[in-house]
Amino acid sequence: MKLSEKAVRARAAKARLVLTDVDGVLTAGTIYHLVDTAGELVEFKGIHAQDSIGMAWLAESGLVTGVISGRVSKGTEARMRILKVKHIYQHRLDKAAVLAEIMAAEKASADQIVYIGDDLPDLAIMSRVDLAVAPANARPEVRAAAHWVTKARGGDGAFREVAEVILKSQGLWDKILERYR
Repeated sequence: MKLSEKAVRARAAKARLVLTDVDGVLTAGTIYHLVDTAGELVEFKGIHAQDSIGMAWLAESGLVTGVISGRVSKGTEARMRILKVKHIYQHRLDKAAVLAEIMAAEKASADQIVYIGDDLPDLAIMSRVDLAVAPANARPEVRAAAHWVTKARGGDGAFREVAEVILKSQGLWDKILERYR
């Protein structure tokens, strides 16, 4: 069920945890595979710089961030550590179980959680959180399940769009802006 902008902001104002899928949300979903000189498979993917800084701002502002991915990537792990992401779950398709683990660890309720997802495995979480968000290019079923669909596509500023709404809704945006003026 889509929410009004006012309702989205009201839910964003209560957020303590911001969780997201990786491929298709932080990335455009494209994964490149190359073989290195030792014959090992190397995976490359790009995370939009604006999404990255949005994630860092959330963590710096006291919100708990996390990623839940069905894939394993050393690059994802390293990038998320740089961005001070607290919860990094990879190779987990049982996303509802991961959500339950994070909720228990953080002593959080569903009405304090924002989740951003783009594909079918994300539906299990989206039905369990207060603010479920889909990037503009998410699968049709995921867009239908989301409370809000971003204007930006996954891997092209969708996470940043969500981060800004949360920070503005919680009165934290001006502090971010002051840093750059």
